[in-house]
Amino acid sequence: MEDRRAWVEVDLDAIAWNLKFLKKLAPKSQIMAIIKANAYGHGAEAVAKAALANGASWLGVATVEEGISLREAGIAAPILVLGVAPEVEAPLAAKWNLSVAFTDLKGAEALSRAGKALGKKASGQLKIDTGMHRIGVFPYKVEDLLEACQSLDGLKVDGLFTHLATADCDEKLAQMQVIKMKEIVDKLGKKSPPLVHWANSAAAPYLAEGSSFIRAGIALYGLRPSQDSLWENLKPALSLKASISRIITLGKNEPIGYGASYYTKGPCQIVTVPIGYGDGYTRRLSHKGAEVLIMGQRFPVVGNICMDQLMVEVPLEFSLDPEAEVVLLGKQGNEEISAEELAKKSDTIHYEIVTALSTRLKRIYTN
Repeated sequence: MEDRRAWVEVDLDAIAWNLKFLKKLAPKSQIMAIIKANAYGHGAEAVAKAALANGASWLGVATVEEGISLREAGIAAPILVLGVAPEVEAPLAAKWNLSVAFTDLKGAEALSRAGKALGKKASGQLKIDTGMHRIGVFPYKVEDLLEACQSLDGLKVDGLFTHLATADCDEKLAQMQVIKMKEIVDKLGKKSPPLVHWANSAAAPYLAEGSSFIRAGIALYGLRPSQDSLWENLKPALSLKASISRIITLGKNEPIGYGASYYTKGPCQIVTVPIGYGDGYTRRLSHKGAEVLIMGQRFPVVGNICMDQLMVEVPLEFSLDPEAEVVLLGKQGNEEISAEELAKKSDTIHYEIVTALSTRLKRIYTN
């Protein structure tokens, strides 16, 4: 093991496997790899390149800044900014050839002005609110808005898209949203832009028909988008690891950590691990039964998790290797700590567990 404090390992072969698995579920749809939030904590540049090398045709990001970072990394593939960008960012989006979501004429006009200033057409896609009620234009306004946007000299409307609120948990409601999208497209006829999409990871098995893309988000990273058993075929790509910084022996009734919130139950070893909530290992896991893997065995995290460190209790009789790796998320031997396990113990979702991992953790790529 190299001299590292704590780090993230990402298996790019797993990314490739997951992408190809999604493609098999919906062979008629292209894959848009969702790279927002530093590729869900996995590292945007490396994951984007791996996804494109294994069949993705588009990339999706949340902000113009994220899109520019990919362009600066030498990525030329089409990129959609899924979130509505401030009008002031329209010139940057046009300059870097990013397609940007818009929801009203004002946003479309900002993109058009930016395109005209550069002597070209800026790209944009109209976001439609079919039932999630987060962002988007309501279906009854689409036809008139699209006609106005398509008349703008500096804008090319690439597509229409919506987001399914319940593809992972309520198939009936998700189907209603898809029906609304298909009705919009049917009404538009030849006026419809070439790209129309709605299918996220969870929708890939049953609602992808007619969607230009599978927007491969959580499933790309090997994490289940729903409880459907077919997702057991996914391969989690990310592991979170750390070194051991200290091992001490303590007797019974010794306080551990800030607030002395835990006292040893008997003679034991206390292992200090140099990772904490400043790295994205949430403090909400304190006193919630969180465990780590050391030498293939589970041991409990004790006391309050600190910003940069945490403590683990190990039985006195266990022979610890001070050079052993500590696995906080991932596999070691026959044991595995999943993002779902950590999410359940910290009362959140597995999306947050991985996206919260700080950029101060070095990303190490394998395969």
